[in-house]
Amino acid sequence: MSFDQEEARQILFRFVEDNPEYMILSDPDLDGIFAASITARALGADVSRIHYPKPSEIDTVKASRSILIELPLSKGLTYIGSNVLIDHHGQTPVIALYNGHRKTREILFNGSIRSVSSLVFSVFKGLLEFNEDGIKMLEAVDEIDSGSIVSELAVKMNKAFLLNSMRGDFRSSLTRMVYDSDWNSILKWVESELARWSLVEDKIEKLRNSIGKIGSITYFTYNVTDQLEAAARRMLMFELEESEKVVVCLGLKKGKPVSATIAARRSDLNRVYTELLKNNGVKAGGRANIGGIQFKREIKLEDALNLIRMAVERED
Repeated sequence: MSFDQEEARQILFRFVEDNPEYMILSDPDLDGIFAASITARALGADVSRIHYPKPSEIDTVKASRSILIELPLSKGLTYIGSNVLIDHHGQTPVIALYNGHRKTREILFNGSIRSVSSLVFSVFKGLLEFNEDGIKMLEAVDEIDSGSIVSELAVKMNKAFLLNSMRGDFRSSLTRMVYDSDWNSILKWVESELARWSLVEDKIEKLRNSIGKIGSITYFTYNVTDQLEAAARRMLMFELEESEKVVVCLGLKKGKPVSATIAARRSDLNRVYTELLKNNGVKAGGRANIGGIQFKREIKLEDALNLIRMAVERED
């Protein structure tokens, strides 16, 4: 074990010892679910300590005495008192201690780490042993979270997750399976879900009809209450990101924008978030190449697109 891994492990064990009522708050994506489950298992914590804040409500979250997985301050939540952040995005993967919004200590890791799940597993290596299926799943999560989906397992896991990403009961079930290292049940679940994927293909074609351009932005819309459209929009975004400068997917509810995802593989979006946050009722944050936007007030589609366009153009 490297010095960094040992020091990070000590930080986490000392944190839970000093904060016996701690919680584990995690991003609800596939990587976050795996990382939260692995962390809880390594710390001997019950899965009931794990919570997945909804992206639409993240600005109301006041984290205290929590292990935060992929939930940096840039996502809009508030840190109160002592917290630990585990995050592999940004320039360098990190495990950092916070007192309020002030970082008091950090351990930096090798930039080649591709997922927060792999980061957590490397820290607790020796305490946790995964068999061949478990290691292959971690590698698949690496591919999915880094946006480089190559292996057959990663393709299947990504599709199965996208078909269920909005379901709280599904997150609870997957959390338990990963916590128990029940890889066989996960594989069976993945295979069982693939029969429904043709429905998503139909939705992708529907979403293509809403593709438009405004300035340097390529955009399309989807219905946030439709799980199949939610799955389809991620696949369409992956496709468009290969060729378009900036891709924006706007989530509509009753025809009005309530959220958006913005992606730009070849530019830094952090200044875009800063510009968007200057608008009343608009929340924004995320990584340098992909992030989320929340509209907390009623806004027309045209107005939402113009706000994003102006923020992107100022960034340029």
